[in-house]
Amino acid sequence: MNISQSRFIPRLLAIGMLVVAATSHGAETRPNFLLIAIDDLNDYVGCLDGHPNAITPNLDRLAERGILFTRAYCNSPVCQPSRTSLWTGLRPTTTGITANRSPWFRESSNHPDAVSLPQAMASAGYSTLGFGKLFHVGRQAESAVEWQRSNVFSYGPRQKPKLNYASGDSITDWGVPPKDRDQASSFDPIIADRTIAALNDRHSRPLLLGCGFYRPHTPLYAASQWFDMHPEADIALPQTIPDDNDDLVYFGRRPRRPQDIEAPGLFNQDWAEKTGKWKDVLRAYLACTSAMDHQLGRVLDALDRGPHAKNTYVIVFSDHGWHLGEKRHWGKAALWEQTTRIPMIVAGPGIPSGIRYDQPVDLLTIAPTVLDYAGVQPLGELDGHSLRPILEDPTRNWPHPVLTTFVDHHALRTPRWRYIRYSSGEEELYDHSRDSEEFENLAVTHRQDAQVQSTLAELRKRMSDLLSP
Repeated sequence: MNISQSRFIPRLLAIGMLVVAATSHGAETRPNFLLIAIDDLNDYVGCLDGHPNAITPNLDRLAERGILFTRAYCNSPVCQPSRTSLWTGLRPTTTGITANRSPWFRESSNHPDAVSLPQAMASAGYSTLGFGKLFHVGRQAESAVEWQRSNVFSYGPRQKPKLNYASGDSITDWGVPPKDRDQASSFDPIIADRTIAALNDRHSRPLLLGCGFYRPHTPLYAASQWFDMHPEADIALPQTIPDDNDDLVYFGRRPRRPQDIEAPGLFNQDWAEKTGKWKDVLRAYLACTSAMDHQLGRVLDALDRGPHAKNTYVIVFSDHGWHLGEKRHWGKAALWEQTTRIPMIVAGPGIPSGIRYDQPVDLLTIAPTVLDYAGVQPLGELDGHSLRPILEDPTRNWPHPVLTTFVDHHALRTPRWRYIRYSSGEEELYDHSRDSEEFENLAVTHRQDAQVQSTLAELRKRMSDLLSP
């Protein structure tokens, strides 16, 4: 085989090399890893100050134990490409998985032999266990070491009839199910139970443990105690401006977004305002986030009490953000800050506590970081980079740009700028030094400004370099 013609060694050869690479590490010295994925969680988290009514004490306490990445971003604003990317360390543009309807990456023509993180770790001698939503496919595992979403779990028991939104998909709904128990609202408590059982087991090999919570993904069902924690009268609405769409281009002027299309079952801002349901849905999202946070706390407590407390790295993250009216948008599938910014926290042996790291990083860092701390050499060229230099010295600069892709549209995030380029060639540019809500698209409002044009030229080149094969 001509290695120079391919970025990846075929899977069987790769696995063999991983086993050889791991022989120098005794199981008793290699660390364990607990990776907790949260579905559709935006910055409505206490330690991120994304919403004043957010109540997430367990995410907050984990942030105090480690490093909170305050500007962490997904590599795609929908589940399938985001999760494929983060578990392989490859961009959606590399894997070819750029939308939820894309094929499973083993079936992709781009890189079907790419080695996923759990597969690589298992081949290196790790015990790999995963519960809940980790990859985004509704099938059984290809093998015992490949994380897949178990058919036992889903987005939660459906309510018939639906509670608050009669039309649309069965998961387009919110409220307190008649059976006022967590188990009636979500499968997250069961996922936490199984994760806790794995943490209590001593295991004969070092452990890579995945825990994938479904909430706050729709349906936004939670027990009454979590709704009671967030009285509707107290809910603050996101800041919006009436003419926010006036300077938008591809997503703002054309009926390409779900909320721009007349279709049943899709939230949109006009509907939320007209019906007075905006606070109601916000309350449900916050309640589901608090319910999930409670299950996260149970898992963290089990780790602290169990046999792996001193030798386990914990990485908590969401797969992408979510809009609840910001920029008059609802849901995901957009390239703005609220859709792409995520919570990400890393804690563990030797990692300093209570640190807020403010430079942009992305989910491509997870696989190479775990491989780095496990002493497993990555095979082939990964798009992501290990966070270990930052985790060991948070004063260091992070030089790698953050690229987010949705279908054939892309966004680049730097410490100051968000630059979006659509397949049409239309652009958006936001200056986060003075416009954190992204209300003004400078590419339209200041298109004649020389400094804006200079910035656009620089960001175009940086994006083109990242997209070049």
